[in-house]
Amino acid sequence: MRRLLLIVALVCATSISQAGTDDAKLGIRLRIKREAYSLGSNIELEIVRENIGHNSVLVPRWWGWGATRTDILMFDASGHEVRTDFLADELPPLPQPYDFVLLDPGQFVGTRLTGRAKEFVNKPGDYVFVVEYTSYLSEDYARQLMKMPDVPFWSRERGPVTSNKIRVHITR
Repeated sequence: MRRLLLIVALVCATSISQAGTDDAKLGIRLRIKREAYSLGSNIELEIVRENIGHNSVLVPRWWGWGATRTDILMFDASGHEVRTDFLADELPPLPQPYDFVLLDPGQFVGTRLTGRAKEFVNKPGDYVFVVEYTSYLSEDYARQLMKMPDVPFWSRERGPVTSNKIRVHITR
């Protein structure tokens, strides 16, 4: 009888833990080739979206650069955000079903972004770079219009995900 109760309890606990669980977790990693650049040189950033959860998650292939989407934030040595005249703004094309990547746990998808140091900062100094990613697609759009499969989708409603901080020294 004890054995039967234990088996029933284990089956119920497993069913409850799997039913309705959306354990989708997305991480953003930022890497840079060097720690120092001149103001006139190109900075090459590697930005990676990684499934750090236990379930698969769909992400759009396009990053959607710009404020309230994928935004690169720079802070000076005193912690103040740096703004330049350069505006990274991209309106991604209307997505098709093949424009999504299914990331299993531990899988990642990334991109390289190259830009003049002057596009990121105004003058020589020490800076901290951070990427803030927010999906540009809503859950409703993805589910109703795109006919997405029934797996967690990293939608706009999940809010922003912030990367690690990278320290960069900019010389003249």
